[in-house]
Amino acid sequence: MKYKLTILAIYSTFLASAQMQPGFKDFDVAQGLSSSTPLYLNSLNGTLYFYAANGSNGREPYFVQGAGKPVMIDDVNSGIKNAISTNYMNPSAYMNGKYYFTADNGSTGEEMYVYDGNNSPKVVFDPDFGPDSSQPDNYVVFNGNLYYTATTSANGSELYVYDGTNTPTRITDINSGPDSSVYGPVIAYSNKIIFVANTAANGSELWEYNPTTSQTSIIADIDTGKTSSNPANFQVLNNKLYFSATTVQYGRELYMYDGSNMPQRLTDINTSAFSSLSVVSRNAFAFFNNLVYFGARDTSGESHIWSYDPSNSNVKLAHKINPNGDANPREFVVYNNRLFFTVNDGANGYELYAYDGTNTPAIIGDLCPGPNSSLPTGLTPIGDELYFSANNCDNSGVDLFSYNYKRVGIRNVLFDADVNIYPNPVVKNLNIDMELKRDEQLRIRVADVNGKNIYDAGLLFYKAGRNKTDIPMRNLPPGSYIYYISNQQGTTYLTGKIVKQE
Repeated sequence: MKYKLTILAIYSTFLASAQMQPGFKDFDVAQGLSSSTPLYLNSLNGTLYFYAANGSNGREPYFVQGAGKPVMIDDVNSGIKNAISTNYMNPSAYMNGKYYFTADNGSTGEEMYVYDGNNSPKVVFDPDFGPDSSQPDNYVVFNGNLYYTATTSANGSELYVYDGTNTPTRITDINSGPDSSVYGPVIAYSNKIIFVANTAANGSELWEYNPTTSQTSIIADIDTGKTSSNPANFQVLNNKLYFSATTVQYGRELYMYDGSNMPQRLTDINTSAFSSLSVVSRNAFAFFNNLVYFGARDTSGESHIWSYDPSNSNVKLAHKINPNGDANPREFVVYNNRLFFTVNDGANGYELYAYDGTNTPAIIGDLCPGPNSSLPTGLTPIGDELYFSANNCDNSGVDLFSYNYKRVGIRNVLFDADVNIYPNPVVKNLNIDMELKRDEQLRIRVADVNGKNIYDAGLLFYKAGRNKTDIPMRNLPPGSYIYYISNQQGTTYLTGKIVKQE
């Protein structure tokens, strides 16, 4: 009894004071002063690295571990000036215990810096010496070397390699002289560095650099001749390189490259010459339950969730979350054995959704309540945390957030299970999905804030493994409710808040 009273006391405080929806955390980098606008979120060595502005300093490099307080690595460009601009793709990497990132100290331009965790960051290389920026970007670590793109007045934009000790070396000059050759994205795949290069003969196409032979060559002229296919959205999924590319005949579609054969076009969803896919900065695809999921536009012009099955090449419409218009799904990642993404359902704006592989995708939280969008961006899963930037419409602008399924309620440490409770807020049915480590007799109930049960399944036997309970909440009035999972002795294992919406 004492334990249950303690749980209720703690939870009553939680209900009274919590402003954030269940499972979410606002890191409030700028302490409510302004929008911190986190950029370039990157999972490196189990830590989230990103850039943000804290209201007193400009956009500077940060890191955060778990749900701890974000730490500014250094005020590289002192005062309110920004250390980095907003036109990068992937300006950071972690190699041999050191963090490499792009920054401008106000005198060298935007160059590569290194931070060892103890001393102040220092410039690695300033190829043009002085205020002109080489704009290092598209960082990729492969076999103990850091590959990246950089721009100089003598050679334009080219591919470089850095071993962590010696001066970085330029390894391409496909268009000799000051004309740029190499653009992002860049990725390591099949023991080679894959990138996009532009030539007068072929336009912007898919190229590779072989570190073993130091040879650079074109992989495929996807849109043959001088026209460019502009490959983008590189992701390695299930040992294959997926990307999008454009041709005059098909528009932008999904392609796959296996490292040996010519890249294959996998889709033609919008059967006109208009594009099915769009260029996005990251997380364009995800591999989940043996399928590749992505957002694509059909012949009606509406964008929804599609899937590609590598086993039979079947392409199909997977989910139409907005039944009345363009859902424009994006930011696909796998977290906690579910597919997470951002989508506009037509009622809540762009918010965070999840799909468990069986049931209809469900909203995880309406951070900006109502039809306005919180627009979660840069979804980055690390351990139990799913980090992203978003605007929860509290007048402080865009900030760093995370979602953690374990934060949804107060947990008894004796409860050996993984529990997902979704959607929350809920409109129709609440799903309680438990992965039990052992057989258990459990009671699941839901009560209103006055303690009146609105659902009580009684004490039931649950086998080890996955168990799913659906609780109807469609006819309940909007407001806050509390769920409880307890054992046969009445000890509360897990409790938390549910928000019911119209």
